Amino acid sequence: MRVSAAGRIRAFSVLAAAVAATALISPAAQADDQPFITLYTTDIQPENGREFEQWLKWKAGHANESFNSFESRSEIEYGFTDDLQGSLYLNYDWQRARPHVPLGPADTSDAVGISGELIWRVMNPYFDPFGLAFYVEPSISAEQRELETKILFQKNFFNDTLRWALNVNFEDTWDKNPIGHWDPASALEFDTGLAYNVTPDFSVGLEFDNERGFDGLILGGSPDARTDSYYLGPTIQYLGHPWAITFGAQAQLPWASNPAHVPGNVVDGLTAGDEHFRLALKVSRDF
Repeated sequence: MRVSAAGRIRAFSVLAAAVAATALISPAAQADDQPFITLYTTDIQPENGREFEQWLKWKAGHANESFNSFESRSEIEYGFTDDLQGSLYLNYDWQRARPHVPLGPADTSDAVGISGELIWRVMNPYFDPFGLAFYVEPSISAEQRELETKILFQKNFFNDTLRWALNVNFEDTWDKNPIGHWDPASALEFDTGLAYNVTPDFSVGLEFDNERGFDGLILGGSPDARTDSYYLGPTIQYLGHPWAITFGAQAQLPWASNPAHVPGNVVDGLTAGDEHFRLALKVSRDF
């Protein structure tokens, strides 16, 4: 059967439109994709892009005590430009600890706070050799003040199917003690991971985190090293636009060290004051 010139033109127009639509939709679908639970990639919201995220986190396990922590974080993200994203969080944190020996009363606390976040991307991994961004997040609650700054790095491989991310995190905190004074502490974290897109809508990943705790402030201070711990665990993500679901688990590895040589800081290779296991679930929706 012969096809007329007009028919060929119409067919070509339909094909061209489909290709153009795919080219436009695909980058947008992955523009704000965050497949990890600890790491950040440099994939952020496009200009005027909006997203709501609900985080649920559970942490458990301290040396010499029964410990459970539940965290809820509700976040709204907005893309001011293609390379500048802002967020606002509402945080809720509940904790309970009970000594093993002697079996004493449980120490329970909860806190509500707010956080703000800015991510400025200076290199885009889809157009530049790698992705590079800078992150800042101040937080405040009745019992704590916190300032986090991060350097975010991302490198894509195999036509963007495999993504490698690396974060360097500097964190200063001030905790309110029982007499009303603010005690400074800080952390330096090196977090890295790989995420592989099994399909365009489903990815699997692996995260490795090195978290170093200090007495005193890192930013503008002279901190004393306190603990050095490591975490490893898998993540999975499903993108069902406009919804996305991310789940991950991490366990502390028995490699912790005690630079301050304080008795009890490390027990059986694990940092005593940090959780030994954590789970996280994130549900998000683009608008």
